Amino acid sequence: MTTAFAVILTLYLVLLLGLLFGWVRIRRQTMPIRTNDPPSISIIVAVRNEATTIGSLLGEFASMAFPKDRFEVILVDDHSTDLTVEVIRAAINSFPQARLVQLPGDKSGKKAALRAGIDSARFDLIATTDADCTVSKNWLTCVASYFQSKESKLVVGPVKFHEDESFFGRLQVMEFVSVAGTTAATIGLGHPVMCNGANLAFRKETFYEVGGYDDNLAIASGDDEFLLRKVFRRYPHGIRYLNYYEAVVTTKVQPTLHDFMHQRLRWAGKWKYNQDGVARTMAVFVLLAQVSFLGLIVLNAIHPGLTPGLIILKIFLEGVFIAWVARFLERRFYWPAFVVLQLAYPFYIFLVGMLSLLLPHRWKGRNYAQG
Repeated sequence: MTTAFAVILTLYLVLLLGLLFGWVRIRRQTMPIRTNDPPSISIIVAVRNEATTIGSLLGEFASMAFPKDRFEVILVDDHSTDLTVEVIRAAINSFPQARLVQLPGDKSGKKAALRAGIDSARFDLIATTDADCTVSKNWLTCVASYFQSKESKLVVGPVKFHEDESFFGRLQVMEFVSVAGTTAATIGLGHPVMCNGANLAFRKETFYEVGGYDDNLAIASGDDEFLLRKVFRRYPHGIRYLNYYEAVVTTKVQPTLHDFMHQRLRWAGKWKYNQDGVARTMAVFVLLAQVSFLGLIVLNAIHPGLTPGLIILKIFLEGVFIAWVARFLERRFYWPAFVVLQLAYPFYIFLVGMLSLLLPHRWKGRNYAQG
């Protein structure tokens, strides 16, 4: 057993070195020069029960350092049951670049809302974010610069969590930094495995060309990653990473464990529909590596001195990776949270993976069947 754990963890160390290389490669890429004549962009935001957050986001859009005649904001309401629609209507009275689209009664869900927004968009470039996010005034300028090249088909942007002083919030911040880093690093290695719809941009014609969300409308999440994989299959050299700090989109941590679990069950629920062999293999291998890490800790506690080097090197390489990414995202490295994650992460990913196959989850007031 010790040998098997050691072999798996050694291979995982090779993966970590690969991710570090991919991250460095992304960060060293030459960023496109921003132009005074940027292409026009349609921002699409699917909203459902966002009365408390959408006003703030619209204020940020209105203050965007981007030519007012070069962008529009399309807010697609997915049958909100609160005052979202009223808040939007009041806000767009003084914001002519924004308009409201409401889904008909026979359609629902985030993908249907995004598709309705894309269908009604006036411009060829589409940028998406979420209603509870924060964007910088230069976000669109950074996005537009990457589409000066016609080879750019889809641009993946960085996403981070707001700083949170609670320990549970810090755990989420640290874990999400690793997700953000893996997103960028795998693009740097030439095979993207994930992205986040809170910061995504693509060509409208490309969206239609690859079939958009047509074959996964019934799945609660995955609007971003399913589209990424379709575009990558058609244009393997057409994926770009938005390598500007100013382009980082910020979102909120989940306030309670209940909310956190439902969010992660929703995210994990799309896994069994993932047709990317690399992404599936990587997910399973990471789980095995984390189990092997715990197994070696237990075996070393029983028989000291067996493989302490592997354990230390794993912690060191993960710490370096997360610290590098956290620095780019301007997030502090919380070492107590990092230590807890080292021990808790294997149980967490196994639990979420299993529960996503067995339990329904709830999001935005709707119940969804298990993945």
